[in-house]
Amino acid sequence: MTARTKTPSTRLERKAAQVQPVETAVRRVVTADIGSVHTRVALYDLVEGQFRFVGRAQALTTAAPRGYDVSEGLRRALTELGAISGLNFVSADSEQRLLLGEAYGNTFVATASGGKPIRTVLVGLMPNISLESGKRALESTYIELVDALDLLDVRTLEQQVNAILRAAPDLILIVGGTNSGANAPMRTLIDTVRIAAQLMRSAKPIVLYAGNAALSGYVRQQLEEHVVLYITENVRPSLEREWFDPIRLELSLLYGDYRARTTPGFRTIQDASELGVLPSVESYSNVVRYLADSTGKKQNVLLVDVGSSTVTICAMVRGALNVTIRSDLGLGHSAVSAAEAIGVRNIARWLSFEPAPQEIMDYVWNKTLRPATVPETTRELEIEYALARELIRAAMQTSRQGWQGVPINAPLLPMQPIIGVGAVLAQPINAGVSALLLLDALQPLGVVDLRLDPYGVMASMGSLIHLEPLMVVQVLETGGLLNLATAVCPSGKASGMALEAHITYADGRSRAVRVPSNTLRVVPVPIGQKAQVSVKLGRGLRLKGKRRLTFQVQGSAAGLIFDTRGRPISLPRDLSKRTELLPKWYEAVQNAD
Repeated sequence: MTARTKTPSTRLERKAAQVQPVETAVRRVVTADIGSVHTRVALYDLVEGQFRFVGRAQALTTAAPRGYDVSEGLRRALTELGAISGLNFVSADSEQRLLLGEAYGNTFVATASGGKPIRTVLVGLMPNISLESGKRALESTYIELVDALDLLDVRTLEQQVNAILRAAPDLILIVGGTNSGANAPMRTLIDTVRIAAQLMRSAKPIVLYAGNAALSGYVRQQLEEHVVLYITENVRPSLEREWFDPIRLELSLLYGDYRARTTPGFRTIQDASELGVLPSVESYSNVVRYLADSTGKKQNVLLVDVGSSTVTICAMVRGALNVTIRSDLGLGHSAVSAAEAIGVRNIARWLSFEPAPQEIMDYVWNKTLRPATVPETTRELEIEYALARELIRAAMQTSRQGWQGVPINAPLLPMQPIIGVGAVLAQPINAGVSALLLLDALQPLGVVDLRLDPYGVMASMGSLIHLEPLMVVQVLETGGLLNLATAVCPSGKASGMALEAHITYADGRSRAVRVPSNTLRVVPVPIGQKAQVSVKLGRGLRLKGKRRLTFQVQGSAAGLIFDTRGRPISLPRDLSKRTELLPKWYEAVQNAD
């Protein structure tokens, strides 16, 4: 197989160039996002020059052994979407062909996050330099790192080869060596990979080379015959510089190609989509970049996706994009591994009751075995919410290790906005609960806009940036994301009265609010309205470094939340105090007054 040496952005641009601009060509867009549990589809149409969200539908993802063809789940979701919209997206004959694409008067794009993570062995020169860069690159896609080799590895050549064979990797990532560095050590590692690949009896592994550019020819010579070879730019061209964009883009395309080879039905979807099937995380990254640049101020933006198999963090921090995927964390398929990684005690601290022995583990085992199940009792719902908080917290700890120049244990930088994605955040009965979960898990400071993706548009909008940038702007700016809440979170500690606020609505009404310390208080600001808020803080508290602040807020589903609980939030160890406190928090966010 010919090695792929061009950066994926070139390939994407070439595909995107085949589609005409929105004004003259595209009128109807169908999107699909294939998750581990659900396949979600959405329809957008051009009405009077403006793209509008028309409808959505979902079906269970058919990736389990009894329905092992993911295109079947897509057909079911499209059939439901057709019933809603009055359009046909699946043929009525026995073949049930997908009526998607230019020939059928629409544009179709697909993203995916479902399926098992790609088993990966990482090979690099130095453990604290090139391997660390490789690990950070792998955090940007759906990867399970099963082993790593480096120049200081004490294992013999035979042991290293056997380790690769035992790992049975789907992907081997080779990194290391600056573009002006020595070649001999890297050649040794490349030769080790070649020997292992020659001995593999299963399908050829994928090898992605992102090391010393001077060795690209040697890599082709040694590996091309034995592996599916990808070559991209050096992830660390110099000791002082990391460059993640090319390797992240290559990993995103590699993901689609790998799924097409290993997942029945995936090729059908890939062929129907204008850009193949992109990883959902790549689409998230595109939207986060857009939101960060939209004001011209390079603001910090944070997206959190709590899925069944993974938790994803996309953060634009001081102009740099950081993407983290924890494949051991999730609320469904990965619930057991998540509970084991987090610890039952950390989950239990968010409960208002004393869980019975094994109650938490019994619940997460049930979620792992039956990911589509939903909590049936209040106790189960509390466990699910507790686990969600800890999943976000753990994923954020991993993500913040890559935030250059930001201490890991420092308070969360101001983020504007914070976006929540995933069923546990999008489907609570009350929007206030969604806001509470984000506030508890992230513990932001300042005046923060919280947004929610209730329709699953983030993945599809990110993929459409390559084809229809105007549509993305229109959808995101006209309700594609739900304004969940504006949270006012002072820094510092105070006793007694924490703040006084004066709220003036656009219709001239006004009201005053006094909020004690260690309290959650919600004031309604209906969607579609605006309000001006003037805050005077008590002694010891600050907002953006000030004791007095005036700002504008947009109407939101949950309202204007004053969070004076301090940072970090203190949870009582005493069960009786927790039993009293946690229900108060739930009640407060669900009852704006």
